[in-house]
Amino acid sequence: MSSHEMQISKFDILPNEVLLEIFEYLPPAYTFETFYFLNKRYNSLLRSIRLRVDLFNVSKQIFDYYHYFLFPDVSHCIVSLRCEDVFDRLTYQINLSNFISLEYLTITNIKLSTLKNIIPHINRFPNLTYLNLQMSAEASMTRKLYFEQPMPSIEKCILNFNRRLIIEGEQCYSNLKYLTISRYHIDDLLLFLHIYTPELKYLTITFNDKYNSKTLLPKTENKHHLESLTVKQCRVPFNRMEKLILTSLPRLKRLNIHAMGIDYADGKRWEMLLSKCFPLLKAFFLHTTFPKEEASTPALRTQLLKTFETMYFSSHNLYFALLYHPSTSAIDLFSLPLVNHRIHASLYDTYIEKTMNDINIFENVNELSLFLTTSEENLKLPKSCFSNVKNLKLISRFRQYERLPRNLFVDISNLVTFSKLESLEFIGNTFPSTSFVLLDYTPKLESLSISFSNLIQMTKALTDQHSCQQLTKLIKHLNITSADDLKDLAVFERLPLVFCTLESLSLHLANLKDVYPLLILILQKMARILNRMSIFIDVYTIEANMLYEFKIWLIGYLYSHELEKVDVQQIDNQIDFCF
Repeated sequence: MSSHEMQISKFDILPNEVLLEIFEYLPPAYTFETFYFLNKRYNSLLRSIRLRVDLFNVSKQIFDYYHYFLFPDVSHCIVSLRCEDVFDRLTYQINLSNFISLEYLTITNIKLSTLKNIIPHINRFPNLTYLNLQMSAEASMTRKLYFEQPMPSIEKCILNFNRRLIIEGEQCYSNLKYLTISRYHIDDLLLFLHIYTPELKYLTITFNDKYNSKTLLPKTENKHHLESLTVKQCRVPFNRMEKLILTSLPRLKRLNIHAMGIDYADGKRWEMLLSKCFPLLKAFFLHTTFPKEEASTPALRTQLLKTFETMYFSSHNLYFALLYHPSTSAIDLFSLPLVNHRIHASLYDTYIEKTMNDINIFENVNELSLFLTTSEENLKLPKSCFSNVKNLKLISRFRQYERLPRNLFVDISNLVTFSKLESLEFIGNTFPSTSFVLLDYTPKLESLSISFSNLIQMTKALTDQHSCQQLTKLIKHLNITSADDLKDLAVFERLPLVFCTLESLSLHLANLKDVYPLLILILQKMARILNRMSIFIDVYTIEANMLYEFKIWLIGYLYSHELEKVDVQQIDNQIDFCF
């Protein structure tokens, strides 16, 4: 018996329980393509498996396999579904009501029309314990959104919509322990917690600060036993937050406030509130941002920070810092280490004051926007302070023909650990032509965003051998911005040769007329390697009938070149392709 036959025999004698365990670790499409129809045993096993389907960024071929084969045959086995609202798939191809065994559901970039169709069907999933609905940023909602669906088994729910959400009805989400909700009105929150979520332990919320106060629910003096509260992007005044919410949550163990306004930068007021209202508090995180005019001098900024230098805060190991740099119009005051994962800083002109020196301020930061300017001064930020950054945005404030700092990238490397970078973005027009020297030190880099002119400059129009080799080896996701001079398409002829492992491509064009020859070239050369492509066209160059004419041409071109299976979606000035 050959070794190959021995391996098959050994796999076949594994118990069903072990095979099911193995199958659950494999992508469903791969599992069914490999094992389905081999024999009755495998067919039976695969029909009883708990399938977890992830449709984020899949190719058209993979999605079609799910749509035409798996969904009709084994939709009852799907316990987890993650997908985007793209290419009208949730309208015409994915029938959620067939997934009767769903326990986990995540949908992102939801359009309003799709959302209205989904919400009435939520109660058809009796086993649903996790629900995550993320509305697209472009979706415009001028009216309130009502949610009144019973979900008896729901334990964790994320409802991220961009307009005011009203939850009403007679249902009670008695099993709900974790809730993330956006655009909820602060006046309604406390009674909502008592009526609808009596067992809620962890709440993350963004308040609808633009809502004109007209209380829908009567006020209550009851206390809620919420244990963790996170408030994001809060513009509600501190005194209103304190009166309506904070004083009614005596069992809080974790409080995280990210607010806008200098009234949140009062340490004495926080000390009084925390010591009086939260006897069980174990963790407190604060990040407030306010205009620099409200603390325009070093003396005023120091005075603010000193209100947090008290025995109470030090005895609870609570320390704070104040960050200021001229490149922005705001000042940040935050607890240490900074709990927010994103931060803006200036390479040379960032000033930090803190109530404790021996602490890594930015250990939680994984996305850094770094402003680059000329300066006669040395670095003020501590060495390796951004050691865990994965996404780096370099924002150039250099003027054309200005002499650039001699040790620019050496200085950046003193702050950022390049070996951990996964995404790199160049924003602005003026960068050193040698900027791609960074690629020699970024083995994990996969995503690059850069203007067309900077790409030309840094790679010598994609002819520099070393830079191009690094781009070939690393980059899977490419975003080219400000492509406004496409008379010479030679660079795009070389694009598929350099980026031969590319999975997704985004192009931002200044003129719709440029898209015709460019799209023909890309479809001919790159359709076989890309999964997704997006083209953005400057809205100021589009006349009323131009997009319609382009769409008619595109459909005809796809059919005449045997690309009719490519999914195409147009939303305003954005055209998306799935190959």
